[in-house]
Amino acid sequence: MRTLRYLQAAGCAPERRRQGSLGSDGDQPPFVQGVVIRSFSGRQAAVGSEGVTLFGVVTRDATALSRALGVDAVSLRELVALVRRVPYVRIDASTLAIRDYRSVVEGAFANRPVMPAPFGTVFRSRDALVRWLELHYVALMEGLEFVHDKSAARVRMVAQADAVGPDFEAAVFDSVRVLSRHAIATVSKPEGAEHGARVADASFLVEREKWSAFTDAVKDEQERSPAVNIEHTGPWPAYDFVRLQFGG
Repeated sequence: MRTLRYLQAAGCAPERRRQGSLGSDGDQPPFVQGVVIRSFSGRQAAVGSEGVTLFGVVTRDATALSRALGVDAVSLRELVALVRRVPYVRIDASTLAIRDYRSVVEGAFANRPVMPAPFGTVFRSRDALVRWLELHYVALMEGLEFVHDKSAARVRMVAQADAVGPDFEAAVFDSVRVLSRHAIATVSKPEGAEHGARVADASFLVEREKWSAFTDAVKDEQERSPAVNIEHTGPWPAYDFVRLQFGG
């Protein structure tokens, strides 16, 4: 798919699909795996200086949207970065901070396409953010076009107590294959465990007009696959399908 190649080459690449099942973070965005300061230049700002944390990137005039979300808008031609001034320090992945991050990203998603930034992304300054927008302008615009009118679904498959290994693996493989037919892109992660049960998670990027067909397919797979319990959540922003580059 040409759009995927553009995103991958220019720094907004979807995560590559891997064989096997996925380990999900439940209802939390997948980026909350570590807390880092992501600086455009790589240079450390003075201790105690003020930076800006990036929630996501949208297009068009976003003045009213940013006010409604309680953030600032930094514009560069058609791009608008949703940000908030913060100290230039690591952002702890507390429940409150994650909830705030999600409220901004998902609030924007309810209004228009959004490219989510990883949780905890902090630029040294507004100028550093603008330079990053300039450097990745084409890729960000193409990325926003790619996620336009699409939503992400997260599907969790949990092995039934009486399911043997091969039954579960076959059911997961078949279900992901079937559901992928209703999606633009699919992301998978290594298999995990929950309360002693084997768990597989998958994310699917689905065109909004085909969302009902996708959810119907999930229900059909649950009926067809007695070895697993299948649940899905969404629609979500494209958390699992966007990877932004911050190198200078």
